[in-house]
Amino acid sequence: MDDSISCLGWPNNPQTGNVDIVITGSSSANVLLPNDGGSLGQRVIGVLGGLDLHGIPRNVSWTRLAATASAGQRSITLVEPVDWHAGDEILLTTTDTRIDHIDRVTVVNVTGNGQVVTLNRALTYSHIVIHNVFPNGEIYHVAGAVGLLTRNVRVINRSPASEKIGFRIYVSDYSTNIWDPIYSEYFSTYYKGYARLSDTQFIGFGQFIDAPLEDKREAIHLYNLGDWNISRPTYIDSCSFDTGYYSA
Repeated sequence: MDDSISCLGWPNNPQTGNVDIVITGSSSANVLLPNDGGSLGQRVIGVLGGLDLHGIPRNVSWTRLAATASAGQRSITLVEPVDWHAGDEILLTTTDTRIDHIDRVTVVNVTGNGQVVTLNRALTYSHIVIHNVFPNGEIYHVAGAVGLLTRNVRVINRSPASEKIGFRIYVSDYSTNIWDPIYSEYFSTYYKGYARLSDTQFIGFGQFIDAPLEDKREAIHLYNLGDWNISRPTYIDSCSFDTGYYSA
């Protein structure tokens, strides 16, 4: 839990090296607020001050297919150029009635002015594009989405998948009374958190709690922050949510 400022890169000066923040620990251990302020739950990064996580910006993190990618293909064509690299992992979303018909593949290279991506394996499923141009000039384009999963800054849960208890980032406010030994009295102290998160990959996030009247314990929970404030801004930009429950 943090009531100061923790940073890994800044919005205008991102982290350029590869950094993993690994969340471990027992799923039965709760993170407690000071002065009997209650519990934030297990495997949680509690932000009552500031949190900055900023990886290397990518020109495109989420785009669409330009042409149908059939099962068995080892390359795909995108609607726009990307700066993806060999070794990057990408995800092709389903375009049929089965939510599990996704393809997770690795980039081998990018050619064709940045729009043709060669893959490390053949696609398991077909990902459809429907493109029509009507006589009045209107364009009708419905296409499967392609997302970039890889980021150089990652927050990773290391608990067993069978527990279904990943990590959370909880950004909120908190007030408490702190004893001042000089004046021999309590003073009220108020903390208000903020988080600026960009180009970061979250792996194994969220906590699956299937019980009445329970919140869904999503990966990033923003609570009681009030109106947006330029001095304490909170935003999530171009991040990757990879394998978990309830993103935000």
